[in-house]
Amino acid sequence: MKEFIKSNTVTYNLMSFTGFKSLMLFSLLLESPKSYSEICEFFKNHDYIKEEISIDTLRVYLTSLKRSGCEIIRTKKEEGGKYKLISHPFELKISDEQLKSIAKIYRIILKTVDITGVLALEKFLRNLAEKVKNEKLIETVQKVSVFKGIDLQLLEDLIKYSKQKMRLTLLYNSPKSGKKEVHIIADNVAITQNKVYIYGTSLDYNQESFFLVQRILKVLEAEPQDNDNSVEVKKFTIGYELMSLNPNTKLSEDEKIVDINENSIIVEVETSNLFMMKRKILEYGPQCRVLYPDEFRAEIIETLQKMREGYLDE
Repeated sequence: MKEFIKSNTVTYNLMSFTGFKSLMLFSLLLESPKSYSEICEFFKNHDYIKEEISIDTLRVYLTSLKRSGCEIIRTKKEEGGKYKLISHPFELKISDEQLKSIAKIYRIILKTVDITGVLALEKFLRNLAEKVKNEKLIETVQKVSVFKGIDLQLLEDLIKYSKQKMRLTLLYNSPKSGKKEVHIIADNVAITQNKVYIYGTSLDYNQESFFLVQRILKVLEAEPQDNDNSVEVKKFTIGYELMSLNPNTKLSEDEKIVDINENSIIVEVETSNLFMMKRKILEYGPQCRVLYPDEFRAEIIETLQKMREGYLDE
């Protein structure tokens, strides 16, 4: 230690010669199988070692690793004759019970943190699964993941653009019309019912919209929003009656109770997203009745009739 403090230089006097080189060899084989010439090149270019090693010396280091519990083989000549690390005693072992706990923790975090937190956990688990090469862990992550089929780099870009409220041109694979361009002022990326959506203002329809991130193929353009060219969003006022209010029912910030009757309440909401409103009304089931406007009420009735006809056809 005194020598190191004095010179600030690592020399062989400060380390176990065999132990240090054995650890360097272990680190090298962790990356991928290596031939004798590749190992020599590594040691020759190392900051501290700076010398090649003989085949006999290499066998000494390999023996040291094997005695510590490593399984190392040499591949056939036609496969390059490389030294390959099969297993080692430093591998992280994950039991079936621990895998269940990981899945449980993922589901809890999914319900309690925003998408950036879930994404951070997902990336950590994917990286861990890759490092430890645990197939069961990989399967567990794939099973609970809400990001199936999503490019994580694309997702990170969408989150960044949403925070900056940027105008985006997306190449979107619509289930009805196929690949097409959609234009949106991004507002938020969030997980809803275990699906990842980007929310914002559609520049094609001048209303609040959302798109399934899994169907976004590419971001074609991302531009700052022009304050001098604001978008006038169409708003609709919808009134509906709730026959009973479940304790878990939460009204949005845009909704307000305008009347309270003996067995029901009247709710009014101003929205530009009729699709989301329609889905919410249908989720209430028979406990909800649309009062106005007439066009939206007629659309709900038509949807319910089509649903009924679908059952009558059986």
